[in-house]
Amino acid sequence: MKTITGFNISFDFGKLIKITDLIYYDGPLLSHYVSEKGDNYLFYWVDSDNEYNRWIVIRCNILSIQKYLDKAATLYSIITQPNDGFVYMVDIDNQVTYHHTKLIQIKNLPEDYKPAEDSYYTFESQDDIDLLALSQKYSSGILELHIKGKDVRYGSMPLQKFAPIIPQVENIRKALSNKYMKLIKEKKKDADQNVKQQIEQELRLDTQYEFLCSMVGSIRIILKPINTQTSFSTSFSDDFAKEMINLFKSGYKKDDIKQISDSYDKSVLKKYNDFIYYLNTEELSMGIQWCNANSSTSYKHEIEYTDTKKILTNLSDIEFDKSEKLKIRGRFYSLNIKTGNYCFESTEGDDLKSFGLLDETRKKIALLISFNKVYDVTIERKTTQQIAEKIKNNDTLISFIEVSEEN
Repeated sequence: MKTITGFNISFDFGKLIKITDLIYYDGPLLSHYVSEKGDNYLFYWVDSDNEYNRWIVIRCNILSIQKYLDKAATLYSIITQPNDGFVYMVDIDNQVTYHHTKLIQIKNLPEDYKPAEDSYYTFESQDDIDLLALSQKYSSGILELHIKGKDVRYGSMPLQKFAPIIPQVENIRKALSNKYMKLIKEKKKDADQNVKQQIEQELRLDTQYEFLCSMVGSIRIILKPINTQTSFSTSFSDDFAKEMINLFKSGYKKDDIKQISDSYDKSVLKKYNDFIYYLNTEELSMGIQWCNANSSTSYKHEIEYTDTKKILTNLSDIEFDKSEKLKIRGRFYSLNIKTGNYCFESTEGDDLKSFGLLDETRKKIALLISFNKVYDVTIERKTTQQIAEKIKNNDTLISFIEVSEEN
């Protein structure tokens, strides 16, 4: 390879995090990296021999990358007009060890190391983050939320569209976490007290997330469990992430929705429905992915905007039924003897009311009811609710007994 004039420097490129390959042909040719401080770097392959691949590294801002991807700027302009006024050169061996790192003035960069002057972007980016490398770096499972769609560009989107996403995802996580922890603790109810306490502590840490960083490449939010203990076998954090991703998958099949509702409850699905409705309204897609290098687990799913209508339709078709008996002390304040319709309200100060029908036996003796008397009544209440609708109560009054003045 060519001998290049430059200043030998020490720069630990190994700490940079790979975002995506922007140009790939039998291997990466142009890749986007970011530092822990948020600085953006482009790695541009220029040469190779039997030992090394040579790369030119350019520190640049995200707007320059966006302009390049939008075909409003060339790669030539990014390399020949860098932010710092210079570029780096590094040789990388097959073990990904960095050698001969130099700082190069643009005037000393060989012409055949520069792209053509009309080097506009004509490729499809891979748009993948190496979650495995992130998981290894932090010795933890990593959860990625990847947002795409209308008005989302490479690393930017309007704040009014972005702001509601995190609270809605957190609402889903919280509702799912509460039910998940109860299910696990129920399974471990026969364990001794010390084991139970340890399980509860692990559950709380494994099912809560902390923000790790955000990355460009559409919009990416990187989260990790609060738990800092390393596990080399499948942990609660892996199982919970799988349950969460299964929830996002469930909307495509009614049987899967029903299974989620049987395992958890409608409050989890209600929050899921709210989130899908938001994606549909804002024309957004979202991918969710979990990767844990220690336990060798990986789960992922992507909800495309074009699928959101189907998911909402499937959710709207699911109905939840519940039956219960209510005992109320109060007064009738409306009664239709012919149809059997009644209105009844509690006199116990709890604002409890019932609207419905007398059963056939009570309908026959409805003439005995007086509006100025207090009754103990028994009501069969059947509750139905669709995910996106209000609760509907169907009440049937099956017993009424007059309360004496002494009582």
